[in-house]
Amino acid sequence: MKKLRLLLLPALMILVTGCTGWAVDSTEQGWDAFENGDLDQARESFEDAIGYDNTYADAYNGLGWCDLLEDTLSSSLKNFNTALSYESNLTDANAGAALAATEEGEHDSTMVYANRVINANTSYVFSHYSSVDIKDIRLAKAKSATALGDFDIALGEIQAIDSSFTADPNTAEGQAAILAKIEALISTYGG
Repeated sequence: MKKLRLLLLPALMILVTGCTGWAVDSTEQGWDAFENGDLDQARESFEDAIGYDNTYADAYNGLGWCDLLEDTLSSSLKNFNTALSYESNLTDANAGAALAATEEGEHDSTMVYANRVINANTSYVFSHYSSVDIKDIRLAKAKSATALGDFDIALGEIQAIDSSFTADPNTAEGQAAILAKIEALISTYGG
């Protein structure tokens, strides 16, 4: 019996390691499809990866980005949060979560996710879709900050994008200017 256990242990280790390897391979295929604009194939590959290893964070991250681009925001947030539960410092998942959370009206959460991205990399660019970058994250944070009534934070994020912008966050005119600038930046950067 002891010999049988000793023989089964290496086989079990190979199986577990193989599953994670398959999850990595499927996730890479998913990102390839995502980058080529085939969200259906990307989703299928990410789901396959989760089937191989249901704790593989980047597969959930991929599903989150597919959902975000398809405007299924609550599902997107769920997938990003699952990814972050397995790998809390996954910057792309924090970035996607910031974008989804601000659109879902989860402004306190947006601030947390955005701060993680900003603290991790002030020059952040999404590794699989270069049109999403730190400006989008800062805009999401600024938008959520205004929703929370914190125009000082919003002004700081705007000035990180456009250092020439000034407004008094303590006056109605300044707050209106901040809101107008956020809208102008969103139309420029697509945030």
